[in-house]
Amino acid sequence: MDTSDFFLSLFNNAQNNCILIMNTEGDILEVNRAFSEEFGYLNDEIKGKNFSILFTAHEQKAGKPVAELQRVKSTGVATDDNYMVNKDGTLTWVSGESIFVNRHNEQDYIIKIFQNIHTQKQLEHFLIESSEFFENIIESIKGAAVLVLDSMMRILKVNTAFIKMFELDTPPQEGNRLTDLNHSFWMNDDMKKEIRNVIVTNTSVKGKKFELTTRSGQQKEVALYTKIMHEEPTLERKILVVIKELPS
Repeated sequence: MDTSDFFLSLFNNAQNNCILIMNTEGDILEVNRAFSEEFGYLNDEIKGKNFSILFTAHEQKAGKPVAELQRVKSTGVATDDNYMVNKDGTLTWVSGESIFVNRHNEQDYIIKIFQNIHTQKQLEHFLIESSEFFENIIESIKGAAVLVLDSMMRILKVNTAFIKMFELDTPPQEGNRLTDLNHSFWMNDDMKKEIRNVIVTNTSVKGKKFELTTRSGQQKEVALYTKIMHEEPTLERKILVVIKELPS
């Protein structure tokens, strides 16, 4: 099989794979159409410039372009995830690799192939930040016990007020079930039915009253609130449970 034309087809026809052809000093010799459409640089206006212009000023100062060239020349390949500077100055997160092309007695080249993963990275950061934000919100609630369950009624998170209200010696382990807490409140058939109903019907509970008996036998009236989170079919559902003690 003659594969000599394969790269040319990839270079000319790729829509998602941006390709730079460089010499071993990082000077750009050719870019494909996918690169121009993604980052705004036309082939004629970027030819002859060093690929370091695609790095942020901070990365240039830190010597990242030079380090990438050294790595690809010494090992034959260098992979990276980093920001790339568009022609208009905006930043796009990309992932790809640079490959050393040894042509023996002829000139050597470096081919850099990469893809735009900016949306994916933004989503990752959002989920991480949202998770940390949510954790902080839960822990900051002092006046009510807060519990987060998965769709199998397994415990994901509780706050300090929950541990205090149900007189637990240690926080429950993630993955424990409510019955593992060994507290009469969670053994109550009406309570178990209420939580199951929330999961099955995707409905919320707003202030339903229950009796809570402490380990010493003291009776307290509490209000139950629930909320389904991440209701989209493609996302795992979680159940937020808030239990607030009512004035006696």
